[in-house]
Amino acid sequence: MKIILIAIDTLRTDRLGCYGCKKPAISPNIDALAEQGVLFKEMVAENNVTQSSFVSMMTGKNPYQHGIVNMKTVPISSRLISLAQILQKQGYQTAAVDCNHKITGQPNPWFKKGYHTYSDPSERRQTHLNLPAQEINQKAIPLIKKHRNHPNFFLFLHYWDPHYPYQPDPPFSRWAERHVVSRKNQKEVPLKAVMREPLWSFIHKYNKEEQSPGAIRRQYDGTVKQVDHYIGELITVLNDLKIFDETLIVLVADHGESLGEHRIYFDHHGLYEPTIHVPLILSCSQKLPKNQRISALCQHADILPTILSIAGIKAPRSIGPLDGRSLLPVIRGKKKEIRPFVISCEANWQLKRSIRNHQWKLIHSLEKDVYGNPHWELYNLKQDRGETKNVFSQYPRVAKQLKSNMDRWIKTMLTRYRRKDPLTGGVKVRLHRATVAEEEKVKQRLSELGY
Repeated sequence: MKIILIAIDTLRTDRLGCYGCKKPAISPNIDALAEQGVLFKEMVAENNVTQSSFVSMMTGKNPYQHGIVNMKTVPISSRLISLAQILQKQGYQTAAVDCNHKITGQPNPWFKKGYHTYSDPSERRQTHLNLPAQEINQKAIPLIKKHRNHPNFFLFLHYWDPHYPYQPDPPFSRWAERHVVSRKNQKEVPLKAVMREPLWSFIHKYNKEEQSPGAIRRQYDGTVKQVDHYIGELITVLNDLKIFDETLIVLVADHGESLGEHRIYFDHHGLYEPTIHVPLILSCSQKLPKNQRISALCQHADILPTILSIAGIKAPRSIGPLDGRSLLPVIRGKKKEIRPFVISCEANWQLKRSIRNHQWKLIHSLEKDVYGNPHWELYNLKQDRGETKNVFSQYPRVAKQLKSNMDRWIKTMLTRYRRKDPLTGGVKVRLHRATVAEEEKVKQRLSELGY
């Protein structure tokens, strides 16, 4: 069968109409794709950075097995066999339009393995972060047309538009200026007053004029509109070639983005919902039902076994044990859940882990939090989806049970795979405790004192 795995970097669920965004119509094409297929309402990322999420996605293994938890330049084990390698051995023609091989700043050839054709449209750019969807499609559409008659074809597409620096092309930036998604309780404050180094330097590099947070959020909305437009272009091509119904499309995000929630601006650290709750949509008229909404908890590691199940391919023994599970049983109604909770972790700017079920989320900070948050946070997601009220002290029994489940799960994983806790390696880069504005005041005071 034909399989297209679409990964949209840094895409929040709340910007999609199919996930509840009421207006404006930011995502009509993605919404239409959801109507044609299956939408998972509770897809939770195991980690909140690109490299870790894609390794989980492509191997069916959790970070506590594969060990990649941040954006450090580390070699990925050749023993980790990817989805593309599996499909290639099954006789699939495989292709990717992607730049994951260089996202840490150093070449990482693991991401190229298994592809007959690997195309990186960002090669002539100074950075892949502002790579527009239009250039992805310029590479992808000829590949689709070339393989239109091939019975088994796998294409991986990685879109970057919603990743900072949020630089939508003029039609979409002008659209964003006219349409603003309603945001409650988000004050307009100077970025210096809330941001810390070294993240500030990265944000400021693309924001020399120091636009307000609201203006930058509008740019984010414009990038979502832009990537949705080109997803629509891709689907139109599939329909024109009369291969849409026979093509399995999997659309997912590696992580979301914080746009000021919990004082985290324009980055994806923290284990709150804007960052770890991500979209997952599957469409294939010949294999899957239409307009189905599923509440079962799922994670990135489930994508590989799900694709293999739908394609009728048995996972080869050579890939070793999988942590992910096929979502096909819940799609077909044979199961309501495939796991009781999900575990997430982070080790890029902060060192934290969380456990989440349908109602509760417990977050444990392994180090002192630079934002002043306590070591333990508990949120009732059914009553407080925005995670605005920490109820850790009000529900000690709930917190104790969640902590016990998380500790037991981690111990089981580390024992099973004979690994050290991947979070013991520490963060990639540590955030400064003081904001940029606070640091400037200190420097000015020291200067006045003659230092």
